[in-house]
Amino acid sequence: MKRSVPLLIVFVIGTFLLASYFFNFTLPGTNITLKQGASTINNWGVIVTAFAVGLASINLLRIHGAKIINQRSGWVNSAILILTMFTFIIVGIYSRSNPDNESAAKLFSNLFNYAYSPFSATMYSMIAFYVASASYRAFRMRSLEATLLLSAAVLVMLGNAPIAEQVWAQFPVIGKWLLTVINTTGQRGIAIGVAIGGFATSLRILLGFDRGHLGQGD
Repeated sequence: MKRSVPLLIVFVIGTFLLASYFFNFTLPGTNITLKQGASTINNWGVIVTAFAVGLASINLLRIHGAKIINQRSGWVNSAILILTMFTFIIVGIYSRSNPDNESAAKLFSNLFNYAYSPFSATMYSMIAFYVASASYRAFRMRSLEATLLLSAAVLVMLGNAPIAEQVWAQFPVIGKWLLTVINTTGQRGIAIGVAIGGFATSLRILLGFDRGHLGQGD
């Protein structure tokens, strides 16, 4: 029963939402169309997601709170995380509850623009060094594929370098062709593969073959 009821709910709701993309008829005994019913279910999904975010925040507070109390390794970072989380929550709720208070809205905007955004940019800047290191390892010519990857990367970089155009006028043309033809073709192939994989996974969940969302494997 613990597994049958969730699987039945997933099947019914999933089939209902899937049917709403192809049909739109009035549900028997009501004045509600299929698309209106699907819209209501989607709204409920947003509400459930909001509760899930709240539950995740409580779990975050529990884990990092225990680390702070026991002063385990990295507890200072946990304290900063919790302080930042509560600061954004309090300021955000206050600014939303008082829409006419321009100072509260400005404070929240300043926290986002001058605290969150710079920290995010710093994190991505640090990731750039790891990307450069990974690129160096990938571009070493140890196989035919690595050689082709290195050649394409060099041509694209030369195509975007102003000095390369002075050396040979065809560098920008080749770089643009690699980006718009070869790169786009590969991206579309990956997108098609991801779409097929997503459809297969959704079908497995809908039919109850994949039960990972129930907290256990197949």
